Amino acid sequence: MLKPSVPATVPRDMAPFVRHFRSQRGFVPHSALLMGGLLLATPLLSGCKLLDQRTFNPDAGKPPHPFIPPAPPGPPPHAPFLSIPDGTPESEYGPIVERAAKAALSRKANALFIVQAFAPPQPSPDTQAQALTDVTDHLAAGVAAHIEKAGAQSIQIEMHAMTDPSATKPFVRVDVR
Repeated sequence: MLKPSVPATVPRDMAPFVRHFRSQRGFVPHSALLMGGLLLATPLLSGCKLLDQRTFNPDAGKPPHPFIPPAPPGPPPHAPFLSIPDGTPESEYGPIVERAAKAALSRKANALFIVQAFAPPQPSPDTQAQALTDVTDHLAAGVAAHIEKAGAQSIQIEMHAMTDPSATKPFVRVDVR
């Protein structure tokens, strides 16, 4: 009688599978290696991440955040009533300022004339103060005098002097309210 090649404890349908792992020394060493390999591979497999919708889209499942568009840009600044660059002779801008002031006063008797003197930035505070004083004394005061000559009272003239980083040379701007 022939000896079976598979131990009697293994069912007959598993015989080819077990025969494959059988060694010369018997059934136990290969199966022990197989089980040991599975035990060692189990922690490696536990580190795997399951595929779901967040694999392809990390924001999936999170509540939506609506897009709020930025505010539209404000209206462009209005053009000044008058703008006079430094170096313009008084004989040239004087009659224009008087005519414009008379036109503004004829439409509104209590009009407010805002005379703003601008100077470019200077390297030190002392020279900046001197530049603002110069533009105020030489240009803004002359413009204010012509507005008064046109019929406005001194209380209707508001004067400012400030630094403008975009200016290349001093100038005066007149607005009417």
